[in-house]
Amino acid sequence: MAMKLSERVQQIGPSATMAASERARQLRATGVDVLDLGPGQPDFDTPEHIREAGVRAIREGRTRYTAVAGIPELREAVADLYSHREGIIYRPEETMITCGGKQGLFNIFAALLNPGDEVIIPTPYWVSFPEQVKLAGGVPVPVDTDEADGFELRAETILDACTERTKVVLLNTPSNPSGAVIGRDEMQDLARLALERDFYLLVDECYASLVYEGSEHVTPLVVGPEAKDVTIFCGSCSKSYAMTGWRVGYVAAPAPLIKACSSLQGHSTSNAASVSQYAALEALVGDQTPVRQMLTTFAERRDAVLPRIREISGMTCVEPRGAFYAFPNVNGLLSEDLATSADLSAWLIDECHVVTVPGTAFGRDGYLRLSYATSMTVLEEALERIAGACEKLAT
Repeated sequence: MAMKLSERVQQIGPSATMAASERARQLRATGVDVLDLGPGQPDFDTPEHIREAGVRAIREGRTRYTAVAGIPELREAVADLYSHREGIIYRPEETMITCGGKQGLFNIFAALLNPGDEVIIPTPYWVSFPEQVKLAGGVPVPVDTDEADGFELRAETILDACTERTKVVLLNTPSNPSGAVIGRDEMQDLARLALERDFYLLVDECYASLVYEGSEHVTPLVVGPEAKDVTIFCGSCSKSYAMTGWRVGYVAAPAPLIKACSSLQGHSTSNAASVSQYAALEALVGDQTPVRQMLTTFAERRDAVLPRIREISGMTCVEPRGAFYAFPNVNGLLSEDLATSADLSAWLIDECHVVTVPGTAFGRDGYLRLSYATSMTVLEEALERIAGACEKLAT
């Protein structure tokens, strides 16, 4: 008998970033020397003091259920993080802990959206944004940012896309995949627009600590406390603290939304893993030196690989101002045989055994995402291979 899947699940696709990693794994299993520029995770170990906090939690028997919304100490640490950073008081009941940032986002969409509600999502976007909106019954509305502006979102772009059904505007700053950072003036305009048009600004802060010199991370609260009621923060320990496998995220938002998200989580996963929460507590309140060291390393890699990417025939690339990705324009390499960036990405795997992620996955064909969250040795060899392969396309 044919499996009768729900319409809900049939309208979403698999994660392209996960698919790229799986393709790399399959090739390696056959003995192929694959260089993978697809992963969206730091290549560093979780800092030792954070690991030790997790081990200590195990030894102390902190392995039982916690409150659904998280242990009180961690919720308070998240509240303190936002209170100190924003200069506006956040209370623990305005925060919750989730099983990674992904669950935080899904909880928010599920708690806010009714069928037909629209969520404006700037492109290029992280692959799961539109899929999560659709799963929650909403309508994703992609709007393009301009490469000439470094993919920075402009408030006027959002204004043009607004309708009476607009419920949420999603701000991913710094951006995955482009590394774009929303500037102070634009963020002020976005916050004022949200207050005027009565929609929420959902700020995905997964890469908030990974902003390079010359840029700054600003939020809608830059206009003052009046923006707090329309601002929803979703953060994660995954990228800042190299804790991708620990699966800890957090949300800071108006208390009624937190209560709704907690009820939802109580009927799905319940609490984030107890041991991971104690490790995350140490991450937030402990020594921040490893975060600064990782940022320094990512900046050095960016500065090394960006000129090399720009030397490759058929590629151009704007400068990422945060995160750890380059998002080169590869339209100059496309042809009748390689008509899309997905075609080009697949060809690069077969031709030179380098894994990239096509821009089609991020809502912008004609681009590739290259992660520099790997060693310089791998980056140099991978870019050398890509350059050699692209020369063949130019001849």
